[in-house]
Amino acid sequence: MELAAKVALVRPRMGELVRYGWDYELGEPAEPAGLPPALADLYRVFDGLSTRLGFIDILDAEGALAELAKKGAGDLHDPVPNLLQFGNIGYSDALCTAIDSGAVHLFNGDLYIDAVKTGESLETRVLAPSPVAFADEFLFGPRYRELIDLVGGYPTPEDEEEDEWRLLIESLGFA
Repeated sequence: MELAAKVALVRPRMGELVRYGWDYELGEPAEPAGLPPALADLYRVFDGLSTRLGFIDILDAEGALAELAKKGAGDLHDPVPNLLQFGNIGYSDALCTAIDSGAVHLFNGDLYIDAVKTGESLETRVLAPSPVAFADEFLFGPRYRELIDLVGGYPTPEDEEEDEWRLLIESLGFA
């Protein structure tokens, strides 16, 4: 099943996902201009995603454009000059796409800060060939738990038991 079909099945169930007053958000498709083509393809399927307490937070197209505008705009060292951040996973890991190839990378935000300070480059983990492939496999697919493990796992066993997003995609047969 393609990502757009998965999103169409999830969208009507978003209202079921509320915990501690934090609404889950899944943006409507958008037609963003000015973004790298692979990232624009993702926003044509959905424009941002935010899950429980921001554990998974995919910026909307406007947020991604703001990140793009910041690239090269300062005098600080950029340890990932070819990467554009378009989201966060967990509480300190950044999700980026390569501006030229579209490949999706993940890196730890604390290590990023250290690399800025030391002037060194930062190693990243490549997760998928494109943002659409990433969303299909990790956010709406069978590799969701792997993504959570990559960022250190759930903070508590209760968080795993109460992860409504995981429960939803499992109930739909995606994970």
